[in-house]
Amino acid sequence: MNGLRELRNFGKVEAEDDAVLDYFVEMSVTSNVDDGDTFLVLGRKGSGKTALYRHFTEDKHSDFSAGLNLNGYPWKVHERVKDDGVEHVESYVASWKYLIAVEFAKIVLQMSDRYQMTEVIELNKFLDDNYGTSSPSIKNIFAPKGLKVSGDLEPQILGCKLGKISLSGREDNVQLGSELNALTDKILSYVQRVAEVSNLDQVFIHFDELDRGITKLTEERKDLIIGLILAAKEVRKYFSRSSTYFKSVVYLRRDIWDELIFSDKNKIAESNADFIEWNHEQLFGMIKKRISVLLGEGCSWDDIDDGKRINQQPKWKHIIDRTLMRPRDVISFLNTLLEVAKKKEEHEIVFENKDVVEARPKYSNYLKNELDDEILPHWVDWEVCLQALSRIGKLYFKKDDYAEAYSGINSVENKTYSEEQSLQELYNFSVIEYEARSGYGGSGWKSKFANPELGWDSNATRFKVHLGLKEYMKLKEERS
Repeated sequence: MNGLRELRNFGKVEAEDDAVLDYFVEMSVTSNVDDGDTFLVLGRKGSGKTALYRHFTEDKHSDFSAGLNLNGYPWKVHERVKDDGVEHVESYVASWKYLIAVEFAKIVLQMSDRYQMTEVIELNKFLDDNYGTSSPSIKNIFAPKGLKVSGDLEPQILGCKLGKISLSGREDNVQLGSELNALTDKILSYVQRVAEVSNLDQVFIHFDELDRGITKLTEERKDLIIGLILAAKEVRKYFSRSSTYFKSVVYLRRDIWDELIFSDKNKIAESNADFIEWNHEQLFGMIKKRISVLLGEGCSWDDIDDGKRINQQPKWKHIIDRTLMRPRDVISFLNTLLEVAKKKEEHEIVFENKDVVEARPKYSNYLKNELDDEILPHWVDWEVCLQALSRIGKLYFKKDDYAEAYSGINSVENKTYSEEQSLQELYNFSVIEYEARSGYGGSGWKSKFANPELGWDSNATRFKVHLGLKEYMKLKEERS
């Protein structure tokens, strides 16, 4: 067994840089994506979406799937491929369906050994004619100014064959949707035929990093994301009777999902979406898995903890209470804690209470920066609220105290929200919790990160700042 002294870290905060497959912990969402109705995976930044994406694309589904990372995706190019003949929220459904069809075609062509099938020949010809390869990059799907279509793959609109579909240079794109949909249906029918004749059991594509590069969530980007979700739903329906199981899975931050407005949203949330949620036991299970992998099989938390409680809590629970119930927060705290512990002179080290206390300020700064990344695209002046909370100076506060502090800040002429609205948004982003009275005379603290389905209580009068921000905001922990 290795000791903490030899350990470099507990992993990387960013899942794409982490050896996440070595530590992967299966949850209910895993099986729901694998063989259930789920095609939309929602979670806060750092909740494990990319880890799940990598689990499927690099491990479980690696032989029959494509991982489509949209980091660096040419969104501005895609914006031009817009169907002006439908409502704005559906204006990108046709283009995403076409992209999904091309991606399925690429996988099926790679997996099939039926090289002389007419459908295989036609699909290869279409891809070669338009992209110069049978496996074009996702970033190049809409790079051509137009798509050449010929042979049996050539679709018809109102009895007229389409020799070419223009993707740019039109005065309007009223007909683009119907033309692309006609071509897409042809490609999908060929893909299904090739997959079934080739006895392919499953074909998956996974979309990740839709939020990368967003500094402001524009209406155009919202429509693009809605279009992808609706396209994934429609393509799934197209293949519903196929003997090959096709699925396109979309991984999306929950705060972005909450901003989207479209008619099928509730239906998809109820039937086809899964929310990644962690509890204390699951996060502690993740910690134990990493300890076992990093320090040797049989090694446990007890081997690196001196056993003393901190504020009447086990240290691991004290750590998790300062997170937003996300793996990345736990990893960040543990890495900071390890840095602190390794400063000690003893060769054999374990985590002590004083190490945890010393690690909290650096971790608190990390958490504030994480919240900046998540909140700023939606709420540019949210730090006005932090200033108000800092003026109060206490972890626990009353609504009247906040209203007075918030109204007294004049550094921003036009605040985005009123006092009440800003409290609600702070709750929605898990910056604060509210006290809820039970019917039995007791009370408890309600937080969005621990209870995602729980809404705002406008009648609440007592609140608590998230424990992880206490050191950053220099708050006193005294109860009123």
